[in-house]
Amino acid sequence: MKKKRSYVCDVCGYESPAWFGRCPSCHEWNTAISFVSEGDKDENISFADIEVRPLSQVDTTESSRIDTKIEELNRSLGGGVVPGSAVLISGEPGIGKSTLMLQLSALIAGERPVLYISAEESARQLRLRAERLKIQRKEQIEVVSATEIDFLGSLAIEKYGMIVVDSLQTIKMSSVPSLPGSVVQVRECANMLVSLAKSSDIPVLIVSHITKGGQIAGPKLVEHVVDTVLYFESSKTGFRFLRTIKNRFGPSDEIAVFEMTSEGLKEVPDISSLFVEDYISAPGNVVSAIYEGSRAMLIEVQALVSKPVYGTPRRLASGIPLERLLLVTAVLTKRAGIPLDSLDLYMNVAGGLQIEDTGVDLAIAAALISSYTDTSIPEGVAFFGEIGLDGTVRSVSSMEKRIERAKKSSFMRIVAPEGRNGIKDVKQLLKFIGGMKSGKE
Repeated sequence: MKKKRSYVCDVCGYESPAWFGRCPSCHEWNTAISFVSEGDKDENISFADIEVRPLSQVDTTESSRIDTKIEELNRSLGGGVVPGSAVLISGEPGIGKSTLMLQLSALIAGERPVLYISAEESARQLRLRAERLKIQRKEQIEVVSATEIDFLGSLAIEKYGMIVVDSLQTIKMSSVPSLPGSVVQVRECANMLVSLAKSSDIPVLIVSHITKGGQIAGPKLVEHVVDTVLYFESSKTGFRFLRTIKNRFGPSDEIAVFEMTSEGLKEVPDISSLFVEDYISAPGNVVSAIYEGSRAMLIEVQALVSKPVYGTPRRLASGIPLERLLLVTAVLTKRAGIPLDSLDLYMNVAGGLQIEDTGVDLAIAAALISSYTDTSIPEGVAFFGEIGLDGTVRSVSSMEKRIERAKKSSFMRIVAPEGRNGIKDVKQLLKFIGGMKSGKE
């Protein structure tokens, strides 16, 4: 079998049969790495084992999922870990990825042990971490402290119930002439681990680093080949949010909440009203009902409108995309006649949550109007709805669940596009909040 030499960009993964000084894709210099792969296959190879059959004859019987014993994690995975699946867990350094993997290993280890491959920590460091976390079943967690994973090909892995790799950017394959963490190594190692999971029907959990920009390090191929992508986020309040970015076996927009303690991560089962417990009625403070994954929750949106200290007005947003704040501000200036374009605007979501739900638009507008007019929103009032560029307030998904969640937390007055307090546009919202200040609403 012939060998084929190619050159791969160590930054973006661009592949070329000839050496290049400057990458045609990312335009970086001196990033070409020589890579030898198998060339043309043997012409005498047989494809008799390949079976072609109608889709209607494909067996849909699924293996029972593995219960992680962590309800929040089970929900994020769509009901548990699917046998033979590849799960990618990413997040900032020190956020708790390795801690979660060690705790999960102890919970799953039972009849079949768990193989923990650590390329970042020694076996002694893992044992010390396990002692600090008061991990049980340590005898059922088999640890390998190695950077090369070629040994997996000769290991009797069928005895394991789960394999953990910590982390993808610190392991390598000896057959790949590149350093750990390079695009080539990350790609080849990811392909090898995914193939291992599929062929052995053993779930493989892969810990991954992120770049300075918050993206998963390595080529996008890694996110494509795995079955599930989980992303860890932190908050100023000490909570850890585990977001499901991709899931082939369940919803891809779930969010799980954990709290980091001295004994590791502990799940927070009910976050529906967690972020509005300290809500105080004051100008600029507004409660909104958002929908994340399969559940609704309440959040507090805070706004501050003030005169600019310097000539150019400032726009700062924490917890919501700045583009969303600018859009709502432009609509209020153009459609409601509020001169926010010449004022400093500061927006914050209490608790450190990152909100992508467009249903928070109406709460953003209400918070800005409340701060601008120095009007306090009474307790028990919640806002949600999407704002269009024409100034209209539009319906959002899961309206009934949002209303139900708000009422369970004693927010009985719902300001939304529909219902008794229905708001049609931003002019009506301005009038509604103005009525609160005068006592008419």
